[in-house]
Amino acid sequence: MRGARILAVVPLALATAACGGTQGTGSGASDLVPATVPLYVALDTNPDSSQWKTIEALASRFPDEAKGETDLKQSLRHDTSLDWENDVKPALGDEVDVVGLDLNGGGTHFVALTQPRDDKKFDELAKKASAKDPSNPVLHDKFKGWEVFSDKQANIARFERESSNASDTLTDQPAFRHAMDTLGSDSLVRAFVDGTTIMNLVNAGAGSRGRPFVKKVGTLDWIAARVGAKDDGIGLDTIVHGTPGELFKGTPHGGAFSASLLKSVPQDALAYWTFHGTKNMLAGLQNNPVLATPQFRRFSGLLAQLGRVLQGENALYIRGPASGRIPEVTFVAAPGHGVNGAAVLDRMIARFSRQTGVHLTLGSIAGTSSRTLDFGPASVHYANVGGKLVLTDLPQGIRGVQHPGTTLAQNGEFQGTKQSAEMPNKTQGFLYVNIHSTIPVVERLAHTKLPAAVSRNLKPLRSAMEYAVSRSHEIEVSAFLRIK
Repeated sequence: MRGARILAVVPLALATAACGGTQGTGSGASDLVPATVPLYVALDTNPDSSQWKTIEALASRFPDEAKGETDLKQSLRHDTSLDWENDVKPALGDEVDVVGLDLNGGGTHFVALTQPRDDKKFDELAKKASAKDPSNPVLHDKFKGWEVFSDKQANIARFERESSNASDTLTDQPAFRHAMDTLGSDSLVRAFVDGTTIMNLVNAGAGSRGRPFVKKVGTLDWIAARVGAKDDGIGLDTIVHGTPGELFKGTPHGGAFSASLLKSVPQDALAYWTFHGTKNMLAGLQNNPVLATPQFRRFSGLLAQLGRVLQGENALYIRGPASGRIPEVTFVAAPGHGVNGAAVLDRMIARFSRQTGVHLTLGSIAGTSSRTLDFGPASVHYANVGGKLVLTDLPQGIRGVQHPGTTLAQNGEFQGTKQSAEMPNKTQGFLYVNIHSTIPVVERLAHTKLPAAVSRNLKPLRSAMEYAVSRSHEIEVSAFLRIK
């Protein structure tokens, strides 16, 4: 909200309040918010909430946390002439709710609501914030026990009018209640976005020619998101609810799966991404009119063969090199019974060897028959290992799958991150990054050391996990940053 000084204070307050937050975020003022609003965000600003106590504990693990908090408070004082302890902290309530009345007007049609701990302090806060920039005042009004504030009186009046005349509030909406219940109440921030408003904006921007395509894509009902803290990290959950259109009908898509390839990968993988294909997963590309042209028709058969290789579980991961600086990048595909992945690649390479000029060499790595493609400064090695296709830039990639020793599935850091992220055994796919072990590899690759101040404040960052799960008409994507 342009010029809304008090709303500019809220993010700073959240950042400096390794001492602030609200239980039950997402209920609050939603009883007053009309069901027709496109955007609702609830911020936990209670200094004594469990969430902010957890954030305080997490922040204390960073060596420069105290300096960072001091800098933020000084920035608040410099930019707004407000003091956190004397002006902001006693004025805000346990929760600040931001409401988008619409998404027009360049983002100026917003109000915020709170129930101040001290009404007098809140009034003083508004006056001080306004005095800093009289052209953008902080205006407020008491409404049904809540302070409604904005930079425009028209926004306040509009909210109060629409709230008073609303037949339904957000709390009355099953979609909103479902979203908040699914996300959980113990949060720093929760947000709800109405999909109808987004679809209207998309259709308006698409014009008459683009609207038929938008209709084929499908409909968006709503989006909800949450940020929350745990004893060992911070998580972000996002739910998208809608209905795919005819553009996606008949498109193969994989269901939830258990990541069995974790048991074939060495435990020192720095980053690991997995997904599951389906039978005929590239059929849509094969039927593309472009591939029906003479110059591209020959690629149709290759796509069919590649689809057979990718129809099962797949994983792409990175490991530090055994020697040198170049990291290992390995792709593993488990296409299923009867599919010889290496033979499929052999046929594809043989078909285009004359055009590409790539030289294929047969050999053996870790007792396994392998192939090497020489690209001059780099090579690619591939082989079948235990029914799986392994494609890698370093021979150690094939050796690692052939003799993984302790696997990533057994790795303590991976297991701890999975548990903290609450990742189920079956997902649509996930990404895992071991931040702690990756930093030295990046330094070695870059031939430089990170500055001491940066290095010491990166040490508490252990790993990150992102995964997706699907339910009827919705998909949830969750991310977690582990801090130890």
